[in-house]
Amino acid sequence: MDKQKIIYIAGLGHSGSTILDMILGSHSKIIGLGEIMPFLRRTDHSSDYNSTCSCGKKGKNCDFWAPVENLIKNTNTYNEAYFKITNYFFGKYKNDKILVDSSKNSYQYLKKINELYDLKVIYLTRDYRSWTYSRHLSKKSPVVYWYLRWFLENKKIEYQLKKMNIQWFNVGYEELALYPEHSIKKICNYIEVNFEAEMLNPGNTKSHIINGNVVRADSEKRSKIMYDARWMTSAKTTFWSSFFYLFNKFNKKRVYFNVLGKNLNPSDFFMFSTKRRKEINKKVN
Repeated sequence: MDKQKIIYIAGLGHSGSTILDMILGSHSKIIGLGEIMPFLRRTDHSSDYNSTCSCGKKGKNCDFWAPVENLIKNTNTYNEAYFKITNYFFGKYKNDKILVDSSKNSYQYLKKINELYDLKVIYLTRDYRSWTYSRHLSKKSPVVYWYLRWFLENKKIEYQLKKMNIQWFNVGYEELALYPEHSIKKICNYIEVNFEAEMLNPGNTKSHIINGNVVRADSEKRSKIMYDARWMTSAKTTFWSSFFYLFNKFNKKRVYFNVLGKNLNPSDFFMFSTKRRKEINKKVN
């Protein structure tokens, strides 16, 4: 019997995991649950149950989350509670669905998931200049501080995943936002499901996300995949990035993995190629 499948979104906070969870949840065979472990690690779930789930209901009325509080209240460890939720999920959906966990951090329970389930890790990375701009606006800490934090925390996640002998598939948030169909098809190939056009509209999601980015309940942002390019106008961000060769190299490798370099199939970007331009010129001129 084939193992049940869990998709885990790894990466830093504020890197687009909520929108990716919703995109995946728009597939007929996939349902996301948002950040499961951060939910379990909170002692008070009242804010979660009073917030709006991506299904449109309050957490306390959500078809999935409403029974969870009683389900996990007598558990002794976070891991025990986690696997009660996964068992509940696969029981509820009769093993017919794939679960998405967008907890992001490289928690040790991933090693156990990898043993018990067919684990597919999507390592989502946002361009460090865009991520830094967002964090700088919100927290007011220096740009260079956020550059360093982006690099070190991503390296830490990589190190821990390698230590647990867990493989992953790289996806850049910029790839996802700027080339959504191309990127989603790559993801579908990795998680071994067929691409469905509904995935291009995150508003189609069947995911039950009760924490994370408010995009889950924003009807306008749910309707399509959008990219915030304001960082490109930031003098601080662009100026300081020119001094970090190592960060730029790592950024290119992780964020643009599927549109640059050896992983790129020439036919993937035929629309932008010289070959395409010559063929059209010959046809119309």
